[in-house]
Amino acid sequence: MTEKRKPILCIDFDGVVHDYREGWKDGSIYGKVTTGFFEWAMEARLHFKLVIYSSRSRTLEGRQAMAAWLQNQADLYYGDEIVATDCARSFEFAHEKPPAFLTIDDRAIAFKGDWLAGELSPAVMMNYRTWTQT
Repeated sequence: MTEKRKPILCIDFDGVVHDYREGWKDGSIYGKVTTGFFEWAMEARLHFKLVIYSSRSRTLEGRQAMAAWLQNQADLYYGDEIVATDCARSFEFAHEKPPAFLTIDDRAIAFKGDWLAGELSPAVMMNYRTWTQT
Protein backbone atom coordinates (compact mmCIF):
# COMPACT_ATOMS: atom_id res chain seq x y z
CA MET A 1 0.00 0.00 0.00
CA THR A 2 1.47 3.37 -0.95
CA GLU A 3 1.69 6.15 1.63
CA LYS A 4 -0.97 8.20 -0.21
CA ARG A 5 -3.44 5.31 -0.17
CA LYS A 6 -3.06 4.45 3.51
CA PRO A 7 -5.92 5.60 5.73
CA ILE A 8 -5.03 8.51 8.00
CA LEU A 9 -4.63 7.84 11.70
CA CYS A 10 -4.84 11.17 13.53
CA ILE A 11 -2.88 11.09 16.79
CA ASP A 12 -3.15 13.71 19.50
CA PHE A 13 0.15 14.85 20.99
CA ASP A 14 -0.18 15.88 24.66
CA GLY A 15 -1.29 12.97 26.79
CA VAL A 16 -0.98 10.51 23.90
CA VAL A 17 2.52 10.76 22.37
CA HIS A 18 3.95 13.11 25.03
CA ASP A 19 3.20 11.86 28.56
CA TYR A 20 2.01 15.33 29.66
CA ARG A 21 2.38 14.35 33.32
CA GLU A 22 2.90 17.96 34.45
CA GLY A 23 0.18 19.63 32.37
CA TRP A 24 0.60 22.64 30.09
CA LYS A 25 2.59 25.07 32.29
CA ASP A 26 4.33 27.47 29.84
CA GLY A 27 3.66 25.34 26.75
CA SER A 28 7.14 23.79 26.68
CA ILE A 29 7.39 20.12 25.79
CA TYR A 30 9.23 18.77 28.83
CA GLY A 31 7.96 15.23 29.34
CA LYS A 32 8.80 11.84 27.90
CA VAL A 33 7.29 9.70 25.20
CA THR A 34 4.47 7.48 26.47
CA THR A 35 5.31 3.87 27.17
CA GLY A 36 5.23 1.62 24.12
CA PHE A 37 4.68 4.43 21.62
CA PHE A 38 7.64 3.76 19.34
CA GLU A 39 6.97 0.01 19.14
CA TRP A 40 3.31 0.68 18.36
CA ALA A 41 4.14 3.39 15.79
CA MET A 42 6.55 1.19 13.86
CA GLU A 43 3.76 -1.38 13.42
CA ALA A 44 1.01 1.18 12.80
CA ARG A 45 2.97 2.95 10.04
CA LEU A 46 2.74 -0.21 7.95
CA HIS A 47 -1.04 0.20 7.85
CA PHE A 48 -1.73 3.92 8.32
CA LYS A 49 -0.45 7.35 7.44
CA LEU A 50 0.44 8.70 10.90
CA VAL A 51 -0.57 12.33 11.38
CA ILE A 52 -0.03 14.18 14.64
CA TYR A 53 -2.50 16.97 15.27
CA SER A 54 -2.65 18.99 18.47
CA SER A 55 -3.66 22.36 19.85
CA ARG A 56 0.04 23.11 19.26
CA SER A 57 -0.48 22.51 15.53
CA ARG A 58 -1.98 25.92 14.78
CA THR A 59 1.47 27.51 14.54
CA LEU A 60 4.55 26.53 12.57
CA GLU A 61 6.59 26.90 15.76
CA GLY A 62 4.30 24.46 17.56
CA ARG A 63 4.59 21.87 14.80
CA GLN A 64 8.36 22.31 14.66
CA ALA A 65 8.62 21.95 18.44
CA MET A 66 6.65 18.69 18.39
CA ALA A 67 8.77 17.33 15.52
CA ALA A 68 12.05 18.28 17.25
CA TRP A 69 10.87 16.78 20.55
CA LEU A 70 9.82 13.55 18.84
CA GLN A 71 13.19 13.31 17.05
CA ASN A 72 14.99 13.84 20.37
CA GLN A 73 12.89 11.17 22.08
CA ALA A 74 13.55 8.74 19.20
CA ASP A 75 17.28 9.44 19.48
CA LEU A 76 17.16 8.67 23.21
CA TYR A 77 15.03 5.58 22.74
CA TYR A 78 16.86 3.96 19.84
CA GLY A 79 20.40 5.21 20.45
CA ASP A 80 20.95 4.86 16.70
CA GLU A 81 20.63 8.03 14.64
CA ILE A 82 19.60 6.26 11.43
CA VAL A 83 16.86 4.18 13.08
CA ALA A 84 15.67 7.15 15.15
CA THR A 85 15.45 9.43 12.11
CA ASP A 86 13.57 6.76 10.15
CA CYS A 87 11.12 6.48 13.02
CA ALA A 88 10.65 10.24 13.41
CA ARG A 89 10.06 10.63 9.67
CA SER A 90 7.08 8.29 9.95
CA PHE A 91 4.94 11.19 11.14
CA GLU A 92 3.34 14.17 9.51
CA PHE A 93 2.53 17.19 11.67
CA ALA A 94 -0.71 18.70 10.38
CA HIS A 95 -1.64 22.38 10.65
CA GLU A 96 -5.34 21.49 10.64
CA LYS A 97 -7.31 18.44 11.67
CA PRO A 98 -6.93 15.84 8.90
CA PRO A 99 -9.77 13.80 7.37
CA ALA A 100 -8.86 10.79 9.50
CA PHE A 101 -10.08 7.22 9.32
CA LEU A 102 -9.59 7.09 13.12
CA THR A 103 -8.37 9.42 15.85
CA ILE A 104 -6.47 8.52 19.01
CA ASP A 105 -6.94 11.13 21.72
CA ASP A 106 -6.90 11.04 25.52
CA ARG A 107 -9.75 13.55 25.63
CA ALA A 108 -12.40 12.01 23.41
CA ILE A 109 -15.62 10.07 23.70
CA ALA A 110 -16.76 7.80 20.88
CA PHE A 111 -20.16 8.90 19.58
CA LYS A 112 -22.34 5.84 19.04
CA GLY A 113 -25.42 7.47 17.50
CA ASP A 114 -27.32 8.29 20.68
CA TRP A 115 -27.12 11.77 22.20
CA LEU A 116 -28.95 10.49 25.28
CA ALA A 117 -26.26 7.90 26.09
CA GLY A 118 -25.02 8.09 29.66
CA GLU A 119 -21.43 8.91 28.74
CA LEU A 120 -22.67 12.05 26.92
CA SER A 121 -24.48 13.42 29.96
CA PRO A 122 -23.00 16.86 30.74
CA ALA A 123 -22.70 15.89 34.41
CA VAL A 124 -20.76 12.72 33.50
CA MET A 125 -18.54 14.57 31.03
CA MET A 126 -17.68 17.24 33.64
CA ASN A 127 -16.10 14.46 35.72
CA TYR A 128 -14.02 13.05 32.84
CA ARG A 129 -10.41 12.26 33.77
CA THR A 130 -7.56 11.35 31.44
CA TRP A 131 -5.17 8.53 32.22
CA THR A 132 -2.68 11.07 33.63
CA GLN A 133 -5.30 12.43 36.03
CA THR A 134 -6.41 9.13 37.53
